[in-house]
Amino acid sequence: MTLLSPKLLSIRRAAVIAVRGLRCASQYPRGYPRFEGITAIDQNIDQDHDEVHLVPADVLSARMTSNPYYHAADVESEKVFREYDNGKRIFHFVVDTPKDAGFSQSKKDGLFLDAYRNTACSAIRQLRALKATSLSLHVECEPDLASGTGKAVLQSALLAGYTFDNGICFDPLLKQSISLKVNGKPFTDAETAELCKATILARDLVNERADIANPKMLHDVAEEIAANTGMTFKSIVGIPALDHEDLHLISAVGQGSRFEPRLVCLEHMKGKPDQQPIVLVGKGITFDTGGLNLKPTKFIENMHFDMGGSAAVLGAMQAIAKLNIPVNVVGVVALAENAVGSGAYKPMAVIKSRSGKTVEVGNTDAEGRLVLADALTYAQETYEPHTVIDVATLTGACIVALGPYAAGIFTNDSQLSDRLISAGQTVYERLWPLPILPEHREEMKGTIADINSTGPSRYGGASTAAAFLEMFIKDSVHWAHLDIAGPSDYAKAAGPFPQGGTGFGVQVLARYVASCAA
Repeated sequence: MTLLSPKLLSIRRAAVIAVRGLRCASQYPRGYPRFEGITAIDQNIDQDHDEVHLVPADVLSARMTSNPYYHAADVESEKVFREYDNGKRIFHFVVDTPKDAGFSQSKKDGLFLDAYRNTACSAIRQLRALKATSLSLHVECEPDLASGTGKAVLQSALLAGYTFDNGICFDPLLKQSISLKVNGKPFTDAETAELCKATILARDLVNERADIANPKMLHDVAEEIAANTGMTFKSIVGIPALDHEDLHLISAVGQGSRFEPRLVCLEHMKGKPDQQPIVLVGKGITFDTGGLNLKPTKFIENMHFDMGGSAAVLGAMQAIAKLNIPVNVVGVVALAENAVGSGAYKPMAVIKSRSGKTVEVGNTDAEGRLVLADALTYAQETYEPHTVIDVATLTGACIVALGPYAAGIFTNDSQLSDRLISAGQTVYERLWPLPILPEHREEMKGTIADINSTGPSRYGGASTAAAFLEMFIKDSVHWAHLDIAGPSDYAKAAGPFPQGGTGFGVQVLARYVASCAA
């Protein structure tokens, strides 16, 4: 082995440091997080750019009968037919619309929109792989479903091309411009566009690594959102300030980290002065080691995703403010890093919550419910809301139950549940109701404190976690808990959801708030 001289070693170290400096310096100029999305809508795209048609299979087949290059078997297999006109690329993507199989009309309409959504996502991903920067989308569909189809395709066009490449310093960002026509008429929708921009923001926050997306960074992003949209920003920063407000559960979870824990509030008061607000509460654990109950390898690596609930609330609040929805809404996010260290909180510790109830720490890896408990109490006491919705990547048990395809919804109000589920269906963020049974509540009783933070076994973990949160909800408050642990993070791209952080929760929250203004 050849040994380098001290002088050469010094030169090499300096070179390594310089390269690392370039990489770090490149992160923020590249524009992460992206507040304005990655795809621009431009109805004036000229005719020389790529052209994409979404067409039902029977319509395309009838149209191409005289085209010698059209081979039905190949198109059926590939789901796309390509043409070239003086160097211009023209793509005809096949939409497999549902056949009449005895479905109800609403079921058939839903399958119809899903078919167009999936085809549009496939088209956008293929065009992005071909480095297309500008394209015109042309959709042909049944006239009575034109509006819904247009929104589904627009959502797909704005979201399906998402990638997070902040660590790749020297490749240019691929940004796209699109135009959209539905049945020959230009189509756009301001609400869909704003919801997609906010979802991109949430995705960037979730995908960013935890040494960058730490509690202070999320605090600063929230402050920037407020400044850009005219919302009121408030925060409680650091353990002394949190303890002064009796937010001992939040400070306990964050006390082992070099990053100060904090509580952040965004206020959008655009409703009537006497209207009680809706409060959206997000779990913001920027990295979850599990604490002293340390997570093992293959479970700890992606725990920068554990602030998905706070990202959803921040994104939703941005969209709500940008759309100027005339409702009083407050976003509250509890931010902390659950770190390992000599100062970390301990299993079986007893901590007094802001509500006055004492909590026995059954497992330091059940930290999300602790920060949510204090945030929920603070939100109710400070803002006196009529409705509180919390959003959290809370339990692996919910992933076991539902996979990545839907979030679990727990609530004390069936009408609130129905409205949230309906809102989720319109934006393809699906919610599935799960129960809190009397037995789940019984399991959360403590032995040396009022409440134990974990149940006695791993069974029913999503429901016992929800039962814990329910203990911090006032009887007069309409409450829903969304466990988004599954759909917040996809192992591979599917539909409008990319691999990695999906920004799930932004659209269903904003759509629900918008429905309250109707």
